[in-house]
Amino acid sequence: MAIIQIKRRTSSGTGPLLGSTGSIKAGEPLIDLNGGNLYVSKQDKTGSSGNPLAASDYIEFLSKPNAETLMNSKITALDLGTASKKNTGTTNGTIPLIGANGKLPNSVIPDISPVTSVNSKTGAVTITLTDLGGVATTTYNSHVSSNVHLTSEQRTRLDNIFNTTINYGTKTQEVTTLASFNNATLDSGLVLYSVFNSTYNPNKLTHFLGINKDKVLTPTSIIDGGTY
Repeated sequence: MAIIQIKRRTSSGTGPLLGSTGSIKAGEPLIDLNGGNLYVSKQDKTGSSGNPLAASDYIEFLSKPNAETLMNSKITALDLGTASKKNTGTTNGTIPLIGANGKLPNSVIPDISPVTSVNSKTGAVTITLTDLGGVATTTYNSHVSSNVHLTSEQRTRLDNIFNTTINYGTKTQEVTTLASFNNATLDSGLVLYSVFNSTYNPNKLTHFLGINKDKVLTPTSIIDGGTY
C-alpha cells in the first residue's frame, strides 16, 4: 500500500515554508512537526527575493494544544470574571435571564407575604393618614406654637436657653476692628470671672464682670504728684 506523506517541516524553527526559495501549490497542505500546526496554501506561488513566501500565503489550522493555549491567553486578556463560566438558567449555579416581559422568571423570585398595615388591612389597599397615626393639618397647625410634641428632656433644655442682648447707650464709642477695640480699652480695666455649671441641661456658663478698683478714682483715692 502506498503511503502519502504531506509536505512537512524537518528543519529547525516553526511555521510554514517562508522566504525566497521553494514553491507551493494552491490547496497544498504543509504540516509543522515542530510547532504542531497545519498550513494550507492559498495559491500557486514560487518564492523569490522580490516576492517571498509569507505567512499570508497560508490558511493556518492550530493543533489542539496550541488552540487551547491561544484561547486561554485571550480569556486572560479579556479579564473575564467567574460569571463567564456559568450557564444561563433558573437552577442552582446558573444565571437567570430577563424575559420578554422585562422581568426575572417567577421561579427565582422569593415568595412575598401580603403587606399588613397598622390597621390590619392586607393586600393592595389605600393607607390613610389615620392608619399611619397622623393628624389633620388643622390639628397640627393648632399645635405649632406648643411644646406638647417635645419630650420632658427637650423641654428642660429649651427652658434653660435664654436670648441675651448687650446694648450700649448713645455716648458709647463703637469701633469696627478688634485692633481698634484693644487700643481704646484700659489695660486690666475690667475683671472677668467665668463659672461653668454642669448641673444644668444644657450646661450653663456664668460670667461675672467688674471694674478694677485700682484703675478708677474713688472717694479715698490719692492723687500723688511724685517727688524729685
